[in-house]
Amino acid sequence: MEKILAPSLNCANFDCLRDEVVRLDAAGADMFHLDICDGVLTDRLSMGLRDLQSVRRNTKKPVDVHLYMMNPIRHIDAFVREGADIIYVFPESERFIANALYYIRQCGRAPGLAVGWGASVEALSGLLPLVDYVMVNTANPVSPGRDFMDEAWETLQKLIDAKRRYPFKLLVDGAITPDIISKCWKIGVDGFSMGTGCLFGPKWESKSYETIFKELRAL
Repeated sequence: MEKILAPSLNCANFDCLRDEVVRLDAAGADMFHLDICDGVLTDRLSMGLRDLQSVRRNTKKPVDVHLYMMNPIRHIDAFVREGADIIYVFPESERFIANALYYIRQCGRAPGLAVGWGASVEALSGLLPLVDYVMVNTANPVSPGRDFMDEAWETLQKLIDAKRRYPFKLLVDGAITPDIISKCWKIGVDGFSMGTGCLFGPKWESKSYETIFKELRAL
């Protein structure tokens, strides 16, 4: 089984987003990850449809959208139309989130469940048969450095156990470093949303994207 390495484009250089996507694609990215935030489900505002359009025009790799928004079912048609392959929704974002997951599949896209901070895996167990992907937020939302939460290990282990019954891919997002990738990979995590902890920013400018991908795959 090979690691899924998904650059989190919210952390990329927006002055040259097209060039970033082309370089990351050529370097070996498996898919591209976009956080779409409406400022309601979370207090952040982030990427939107125009960003998705730009990414989709410049890669044939899968593109996922991580919908930090309330009532996302209203906008699924738009994300499908603009070429999203995987659509993540949070269970608390809809009164009946299963309806959104079924609709995503009906549209011919892969439904994904976004698991937020402190979520109960037991409470979500009925949704796991409905999804192809589960994305777990692992960064502490209130720490100044948004560090990896130690509590996330228990959540990840429960989901890894659930993968024995349901064939979803498990990915992690938030405070992802090479060390975290190594530890997660060894326990059965399938993929990683990669931001400033292992791919983007001044700390990594001395290495090419290709070199970083090769080193992370070798962990």
